[in-house]
Amino acid sequence: MERAEHIETIIIGGGQAGLAVGYELKKRGVEAVILDDQPRTGDSWRKRWDSLRLFTPARLDGLPGLPFPGDGGRYISKDEMADYLESYAKHHELAISHGERVERLARLEGRFVVSTSRRVIQADNVVVAMANYQEPKIPDVAAGL
Repeated sequence: MERAEHIETIIIGGGQAGLAVGYELKKRGVEAVILDDQPRTGDSWRKRWDSLRLFTPARLDGLPGLPFPGDGGRYISKDEMADYLESYAKHHELAISHGERVERLARLEGRFVVSTSRRVIQADNVVVAMANYQEPKIPDVAAGL
């Protein structure tokens, strides 16, 4: 194995869950880095369909430590959520490595080994805070429709 750097905690995914975990760990003094395969925080929201609005009012859309700004009764767009996530990460000065896709996660000699598109990292802890629902899943039956 190539020589790996060490980071106490790696968070895989820079969406809402990853950012909230990053905030909570930072608040507790835990060294953590968020690995996000997108070029910019919030990009997974920016790439969704243009008419998308969240189905919860803005007052329920904020993350820990920073309420969603503005009128709490309105329903926000995908771009507003993307911009909020980006401002959240900046506001809390979260350590995020953009454009870094995790390719492999393994356990070796009591530590996690995270292989990314750019490097190999050893970590004491890993939080998987991502999902694969951004890729369309079209059932076979749809071909006949």
